[in-house]
Amino acid sequence: MPKARVYELAKELGVDSKTVLNKLKEMGEFVKSASSTVEAPVVRRLKTAFPSADQQESSQGTTEKPAKSGHTSTGSTDAASPSKGSAKKSSVKPGPARSVSQKKQEVSAVVEPETVQVNDNARKPSPQSPARTSAHVPTGQHKSENKAKPGAGRPAAPARAHNDQTQRRQNPTPKPATPGAQPGSHSPVKPGARKSVATPRPGNNPFSRKQGMHAPMPSDIPRPHPMAKPGAGEGRKSGSNGNGGGRGHFRNGRPGQGSGAGSSRPNQWGHNRSGAPAGGSARPGQGGGNRFGAGPGAGAGTGASFQNSGPSGRGRGRGGAAGAFGRQGGKSSKARKNRMAKRQEFEEMKAPVIGGVRIPSGNGQTIKLRQGATLSDLAEKINVNPAALVTVLFHLGEMATATQSLDEATFEILGQEIGWNIKIVSAEEEDRELLQQFDIDLDSEQADQDESNLVSRPPVVTVMGHVDHGKTRLLDTIRQTNTSAHEAGGITQRIGAYQVTVELEGEPRKITFLDTPGHEAFTAMRARGAELTDVAILVVAADDGVMPQTVEAINHAKAANVPIVVAVNKIDVDGANPDKVRGQLTEFGLVSEEYGGDTMFVDISAKMGTNVDKLLEAVLLTADADLDLRANPKMDSRGATVEARLDKGRGAIATVLVQQGTLHVGDAIVAGSAYGRVRAMLDENGTAMKEAGPSTPVQVLGLTSVPTAGDLFLVAPDDRTARQIAEKREATARAAQLAKRRKIVSLESLKEQFAKSEVDMLNIVIKGESSGSVEALEDALMKIEVSDEVGIQVIHRGVGAITQNDVNLATVDKAVIIGFNVRPNRQVQELADKEGVEIKYYSVIYQATEDIEAALKGMLKPEYEETTTSHSEIREIFRSSKFGNIAGVMVQDGTVKRGTKARISRNGVVTINDLEISTLRRFKDDVTEVSEGYEAGINLGDFNDIQLGDIIETFEMREVERK
Repeated sequence: MPKARVYELAKELGVDSKTVLNKLKEMGEFVKSASSTVEAPVVRRLKTAFPSADQQESSQGTTEKPAKSGHTSTGSTDAASPSKGSAKKSSVKPGPARSVSQKKQEVSAVVEPETVQVNDNARKPSPQSPARTSAHVPTGQHKSENKAKPGAGRPAAPARAHNDQTQRRQNPTPKPATPGAQPGSHSPVKPGARKSVATPRPGNNPFSRKQGMHAPMPSDIPRPHPMAKPGAGEGRKSGSNGNGGGRGHFRNGRPGQGSGAGSSRPNQWGHNRSGAPAGGSARPGQGGGNRFGAGPGAGAGTGASFQNSGPSGRGRGRGGAAGAFGRQGGKSSKARKNRMAKRQEFEEMKAPVIGGVRIPSGNGQTIKLRQGATLSDLAEKINVNPAALVTVLFHLGEMATATQSLDEATFEILGQEIGWNIKIVSAEEEDRELLQQFDIDLDSEQADQDESNLVSRPPVVTVMGHVDHGKTRLLDTIRQTNTSAHEAGGITQRIGAYQVTVELEGEPRKITFLDTPGHEAFTAMRARGAELTDVAILVVAADDGVMPQTVEAINHAKAANVPIVVAVNKIDVDGANPDKVRGQLTEFGLVSEEYGGDTMFVDISAKMGTNVDKLLEAVLLTADADLDLRANPKMDSRGATVEARLDKGRGAIATVLVQQGTLHVGDAIVAGSAYGRVRAMLDENGTAMKEAGPSTPVQVLGLTSVPTAGDLFLVAPDDRTARQIAEKREATARAAQLAKRRKIVSLESLKEQFAKSEVDMLNIVIKGESSGSVEALEDALMKIEVSDEVGIQVIHRGVGAITQNDVNLATVDKAVIIGFNVRPNRQVQELADKEGVEIKYYSVIYQATEDIEAALKGMLKPEYEETTTSHSEIREIFRSSKFGNIAGVMVQDGTVKRGTKARISRNGVVTINDLEISTLRRFKDDVTEVSEGYEAGINLGDFNDIQLGDIIETFEMREVERK
């Protein structure tokens, strides 16, 4: 419903706009002009403040004798008022009277009668104003015809008092009707019908039979209204678009339809329960029955559709729906607040103010966030505005956007400030929650194992130890192969997974071996191997003893709670001392059985094959004694990725270790952020396999990308589920990586970062043959520390050959490409040469680290130091009008060169610095340098303050190598 304007209210109240504006200002309401709109609560207050037109006219004392009961006058006080400027007279012809029995017959022909009982004693005659034309009609009359001249005003019946008005309008002033209005009809009203007292309404429920919207019927006779035809006197409850028209309902009336008191129920067509009189004079535009108010044309009166009874023929252009919006005249909707809003305001008042914003305190409550979460994620958890958290973080001295990934330390500081205990969930817990979204619970699957389905599985054994202590040689001896001969530099640079069959007490037993690198750069690989294994073989050379990587391997095995079997290797070489090894390992908690401990030591020679069978027997005995090696081969396969690489012809190849269930060809598999369907499976010898049981290492083909070594794999119900899991894992890993790389910019260090130049970064693109090698190379490079002025930034890493995209990326970022056991094709090499991109090839990891360290040192800014080149004594001073004073000197040591820097010292005190030898002559010849023991003439430019005996010292700045 549109808001009322000031000039409309002035017309309705019968005053001018200036008076209304002054009244509004007295009420404390600011209104700019007469065309400004006024809110509904202010309109009600304004109408209350102004005496209505009904009261003004009723004060004139004009009264009329009450008519007989059962009859009413159709003459309205609007038309009967003798005020100036009234409309012309209109004649009304009374219609034929009908009996009660005829009325009942009409009702039964249309709809079922609806009886409303009314107390007859309540109907008392009320004074009426004298009308110019009036006619008495029976109470039950349904139709009446009213003939009026076009453009003339119509008499209107007095309407019942509106229940939402504190001042009742009784005798409204007649208003001229719109020219050209069509004649309509008016409903008869009962003379002496008393206006009802305003009573509270229960609401506007269309499904309730007792609405309380209208006054009761004036008689005991039901008054159904059949659907009106054009020209009928009593229309539908909606007003018409012509002369008639009730005040607003959902249906538009027909043209020429008369006005009547509408039904209180929206779906009831013709039942007039309220009995409100219709007719009367109307303002221009009052007639019609559009949705909420009057339609086009000059209407007659106001039908009571949703209102109890309203002012007859008055009001603004559109009607109201008071029942739908509560009782008028009460508190405004803004003043009514529910309990929740008040509580929220109270909590906000108690919230502490940090940085100018109020943040509700968590009172130490714990909240969990994923890795790489943003301020928006935290704001959603604690129900605050993200901008407020940005302000608080800025107040703490750090700057971040609402969508920027933050690290755990930043969230911890922010949580302490706002009273929340923020915990970042681990990657394992986050992945567990992710799988639970797809109804995959690995913990419950492990706990709900049926004992009848568990079968024995081979032990997984990891060979660990220091580099060059003979780990790969031991596996070659066991497998009867020569793997170490094919490794670059003679060292292992990848995890190898093998399965061999040995005999124990005449029974064949399978053992799965994992060969881990021993080089210091492969720490992550050794830790990964310890997590996947059941038993660890610690290989220690008898001549070298315990080395740094030996200690690291012990710590990895203990962290994974893995039993250790010690193999003392190289007992056949000179200087071997197995007892020394036993004594050294005692310091790390590995006590031999000979010394009263529980760790098995076996002296072997991997090269000669000595005691290798005893070592395998010790491994099996340890596994049988300490471990329960059983698995369920009937469940969906679960396991871990040992190694992954990219083959040119077969695509991504992942070496996986099946830990539970059986992996079949055709299964939908997801490993980390890689997914796909198993197209083929191969063992370590390249033999095709159709299925792989528990503790079986196998190479899997069919993944869409190369997974990261160490990623857990599982078999998904279908390809769609596998793809969704992989995509969510990738998004989570990306957010965590962004949070890890984010540099915390504090206000204290901001000026320093602006003042000093940016650190020179060496951008590197790493491509390798396997994911484990790439990971190890990246870790080794990131550990290089040369100076605070330079650093390394790995902008891209990948598995496979060097491609054109790698060259393009290196061109844009001015990076160096490192190929680890990979090469580009001819087209890519030509593109790199054309763009000037440098590609380095390596097959041994420590060679790459040495070259990168040398490159970083070369990027350091040069350092200069001052070097004295000569000392010369002034023995004569020559004055020249052209050149000024010229010093005749004797070179005491070194060589004086023209253009070098010089300083003058007098009596051992330096008088001036930063001079330059502009002219150097020997006699009359210009020379570039003068050696020791010769005389020369030196001019120092514009400086002439020289004396005999002064020493001219020359020096130069020479670059010094950075260490």
